Amino acid sequence: MKTKSLNTSALVTADSPKGQRATETFRAQYNKAGLTEESAQILNENPGFATYLLAGIKRFSVKAPDYELVRTILGKDFISPEDVMNSRKGITYTDEQVAQFRKTVPVQEILEWCRDNNFMLVAGPNRPMSLLEILRPMNNARLEILRQLLMDNTYLHPREYTWYYDQKFAQKDKVETKWYMIRKDPVPESTFKNWEEQQLMISDVETVPNSAEFTWAITTYKVVREVCLFNGICVRTSSLYLDGNHVSVGNLSEDFYLEVNIRWGNNRRGNLGFSVARK
Repeated sequence: MKTKSLNTSALVTADSPKGQRATETFRAQYNKAGLTEESAQILNENPGFATYLLAGIKRFSVKAPDYELVRTILGKDFISPEDVMNSRKGITYTDEQVAQFRKTVPVQEILEWCRDNNFMLVAGPNRPMSLLEILRPMNNARLEILRQLLMDNTYLHPREYTWYYDQKFAQKDKVETKWYMIRKDPVPESTFKNWEEQQLMISDVETVPNSAEFTWAITTYKVVREVCLFNGICVRTSSLYLDGNHVSVGNLSEDFYLEVNIRWGNNRRGNLGFSVARK
């Protein structure tokens, strides 16, 4: 007995059964919006709405990438673009960016190396982002709590809440739209060492991430997996303060407090190590 094959060549329109189901979904959501006569007219006259709607139809009709092998090897230590979009407000990738992530997944040998060396594989943001851009939503939320406690919304300003708001490293060092392989803990035995001694511990395939790259990785892991990495310890990054010393990041807490500090190159502390990224 012959099985009926699916005709993939025929285009589906709004009048087709599948198209009718989609339009029913639109009708239901439109009714939920509770538009007034005025807001409905604004929507009708806004030329950007049709473009936005078309982009949404294209985005959500594309088959999701098959990351089965990556998940098999890395498990919870793999964070896909879809995981990021579902967990980080304001992050939406284009179809081209999703396709590029799919094309550039590290090969199996590198994935197994990441697993064996306690590295995560995490998708970067949909645009280059600085440390300030990554942390601003978290800092603003904490700032609002302080304002409520003080009952004075004119006393605090977001830029006063972070000492580094006007620093070059916080504005210029960026995390890019690509895969990042970041170690989930400090390099073993890297505490009680100064910067030069720590550099001797880096392998040929590793590098030190900047403050934005490292912060994106651990805060994304927190929002997706609900696990605080580097809780109780800071690590040096490649970002530099104006005096030439390295910026350290860490002590991520459950309420998203993140310590950003400056550590002299000759500092040797038990709560100061360094982390690495795979090249």
